Amino acid sequence: METRTQLKKLGLTEKEAELYINALELGSFSVMGIAHKSGIKRPTCYLILDELVKKGLVSIIPRAKKLLYIAEPPEVLIKQAEEQVSLTKSLAPKLNSFYNTDKEKRVVKYYSGQKSIHNIYEDVLKTRPKEYYYIGSAKELEEITGKEFLNNWIKKRIHLGIKSVSIRMSETEITNKNYQDKEESLREIRYAPKDIYIPDTIIIYGSKVATISTQKGNFGFVVEDKEFSESMMGLFKALWRISEGEQK
Repeated sequence: METRTQLKKLGLTEKEAELYINALELGSFSVMGIAHKSGIKRPTCYLILDELVKKGLVSIIPRAKKLLYIAEPPEVLIKQAEEQVSLTKSLAPKLNSFYNTDKEKRVVKYYSGQKSIHNIYEDVLKTRPKEYYYIGSAKELEEITGKEFLNNWIKKRIHLGIKSVSIRMSETEITNKNYQDKEESLREIRYAPKDIYIPDTIIIYGSKVATISTQKGNFGFVVEDKEFSESMMGLFKALWRISEGEQK
């Protein structure tokens, strides 16, 4: 059974592995002979033997009075495996060039549910930017993530030395000391003009931009794209210039 399993890993089907093992035991054989030994019906044996011939594991004996086959020695499998390895090595540089190009394409990931929103915040820590940029309401974000999670996340952020640069919404600000502008919290805050209200939370970190809906439940998405991130940073800087410092 173990031999059949290993042959399957080399690309043979279960019945191909069964017939190849029987073929090795029989030497030369007819379809009737291998059907009897394997317990597989003759019409099926014809089909499987055709595949084994294509794979180079079985050959047809020429000039025989009736159709006879013979199994190729197991060394054929070794040679085929070596050829596969050689082909893969020769292809690797070209495949890597495709992979690198693909990495530059825009990637969008969607998140739904509170735990998924937590994953967005954990990704900020995992990315470990020197600074991350935030637009939104601390109050509404706390309602989405949960107060305990957000407080613990802030501690981790400070421990990693990641600075928060945020533009808050004046009308929905809260007085939680953990969210205030102070040096030890590695945080700089400005407040958007009162006639500007952005209902969702936007986080810019590295080449990624996360948007979290604070109005329609626990839903968000992250766009990974350098140009898009740079565009959003341009908008952030424009809003930063017209925003005010710490509220009194």
